[in-house]
Amino acid sequence: MSIMSTVLYRKYRAQVFDEIIGQEHITKILKNAVKDSQLSHAFLFVGSRGTGKTSTARILAKAVNCIKPKKDGNPCNECENCLAISNGTFMDLIEIDAASNRGIDQIRELKERIEFAPSKGKFKIYIIDEVHMLTTEAFNALLKTLEEPPEHVIFILATTDVHKLPATILSRCQRYDFRLGNEQEIRSTLEEILKKEKIKVQEKGLDIIVRNARGSYRDALSLLDVVINSQSNGKDPKKITIEEVRAVLGIPEVYMVNDLLSSLIKGDSKQALNCIRELEEKGSNLAQFTNFTLEVLREVLVSKISGEDIKEYTFAKELSLKEILFLIKEFLNVERELKNTTNQILIFQMLIPTFLKEENEVKTPPKVIQVKSTVVKSGTIVEGRSESVEVINTDVINLCIDDVQKSWKSIVNSIKPLNTTLFAFLDSSKPTSVEQNVLNIEVPFKFYKDQIDAPKSRELIGEILFETLGTHCKINCSVNDSVRPKLQSSADVVLRNVPVIKKKEVEEKKQIKQDIEAIFAGM
Repeated sequence: MSIMSTVLYRKYRAQVFDEIIGQEHITKILKNAVKDSQLSHAFLFVGSRGTGKTSTARILAKAVNCIKPKKDGNPCNECENCLAISNGTFMDLIEIDAASNRGIDQIRELKERIEFAPSKGKFKIYIIDEVHMLTTEAFNALLKTLEEPPEHVIFILATTDVHKLPATILSRCQRYDFRLGNEQEIRSTLEEILKKEKIKVQEKGLDIIVRNARGSYRDALSLLDVVINSQSNGKDPKKITIEEVRAVLGIPEVYMVNDLLSSLIKGDSKQALNCIRELEEKGSNLAQFTNFTLEVLREVLVSKISGEDIKEYTFAKELSLKEILFLIKEFLNVERELKNTTNQILIFQMLIPTFLKEENEVKTPPKVIQVKSTVVKSGTIVEGRSESVEVINTDVINLCIDDVQKSWKSIVNSIKPLNTTLFAFLDSSKPTSVEQNVLNIEVPFKFYKDQIDAPKSRELIGEILFETLGTHCKINCSVNDSVRPKLQSSADVVLRNVPVIKKKEVEEKKQIKQDIEAIFAGM
């Protein structure tokens, strides 16, 4: 017997509808359709890989061609046709992999062959896997076949990317959506197979296999197969420990995730580099490490939301939900970047500056975690930069108006290359006082105030203030007529052409005049 014939996902492939796990919402309908002879000429099976699309398609091919079908719509699995389909020798079942046969020539050949009557069964079945891979021309050719197929032909299309299919194809098929299995369903499937194989896998080792299957039954069986085969020469191949599962699947030790996340959270760049160096020296699969880290962070997030405590992950003890979300976001970025580079270790090393600040940017060292968004002080959220969270020492850096006034010109000039319009408004502003880290500034016109109070403007000003003064503060902008600059006559020239139709529009014209004057004054 060949090795391929003993592969678990083939050995335990479902042979009747009732053996398809987790897709009862589909198999129930298909059994009734077979039982009542209410069959569509075209089916579309949609779902992630390893959810049973192809297995269900083959079982459907069995059921409609079974010589002695069961009363509930299942195939007998014993007749000549059923056995031929199971063995892959049934002439009236044609399977096409659209990923490698995606051109119009293959579809034209299909069109020529479908006119011939079935040689053995009632129906000639065409299963087109990954149908979304067909070319536009091939889709057009297939569409004409789907519109008026011979009565003896049934098409079963399968895809993992249904959004890539033309609407004209979708409208001509009965669609069935296959769902991913949940962890309990995947686990039950593996436990049943292990019982039949008389093999024991340590509970936590089985947890790792279930998590890494990510809802795919086939992936779960493939992973289990790898683990079992790796033990064939071991001392006790019938008993598999969590350590053996980790070693075979390349799953990193929990301590490695704990150490790296802890060092990043503490801002310990040296320790973080050591952790990354250890990953490199051990030849760790960095994509696998990232996936495992994200899974750990997911568990921590769920535990925080539910109020449970996960003692295994020491790095998470003092983290807030926002901080966990920031970590998840950063490692999702790592996961994406790893796919686009050959220097994967650099992507990990680039994580370190994200959690650090240069010494000249803050007057007190970071306490827990630094990022670019809001500031968390003693559990209070304070407005600041967008998109992330920054935790610093609980000591507030009190601002002095004298320091602000001395630095104001530099602050305004820093904004000029980023936003010239905002620079023009701020160049005519004046810092007047600081109250509990709220900076009060005065501007000559309401138009200026409206522009400075815009969310994007406040965000940019806040960033520049933080970079210059080393602390976050709010801006309170007010209008003071006495600080208006001498106006240029150009504004009056513009206003001469603005007509006043009604008296009640005088006030509106005054406001327009102020706005235009403000623009000229800021140039």
